[in-house]
Amino acid sequence: METASTSQTRQSRRTLNHNLKIKTMSDNPMTDAFDAAEDEQTKNSDDSRSKEFNADQYLEALNSDGAPKEKTVGIAVTTEMHAFYQELQNSDQVDVNPSQSIRDHLEKLAHRHPDVFEKAMRKLEIEREF
Repeated sequence: METASTSQTRQSRRTLNHNLKIKTMSDNPMTDAFDAAEDEQTKNSDDSRSKEFNADQYLEALNSDGAPKEKTVGIAVTTEMHAFYQELQNSDQVDVNPSQSIRDHLEKLAHRHPDVFEKAMRKLEIEREF
């Protein structure tokens, strides 16, 4: 006869086994060894990559007032938005610089998505090497 504690013990074992991720062994031990080595190498390279890269220097230059603005970002807009943008730039009544607002927003996105920003800066470093 099953008691309440025996039933509870079986349930907790099932829950424990369900929550554990058990990696099954393949028929070939060499495959397991290669998989383990690859996992370890991937983990180590990810750790060392993120430790050696300093994104702060790029964040500082991202929207710096003193940095030269040599590149442009092309964004397709409607005719109405283009007319509004032009009027914002030319108006003396509005103390907003739409170009700077876009730069500010891109900087905020860089802070909000640091992994994407780091990837872009790594690509930039590689591009500059060539």
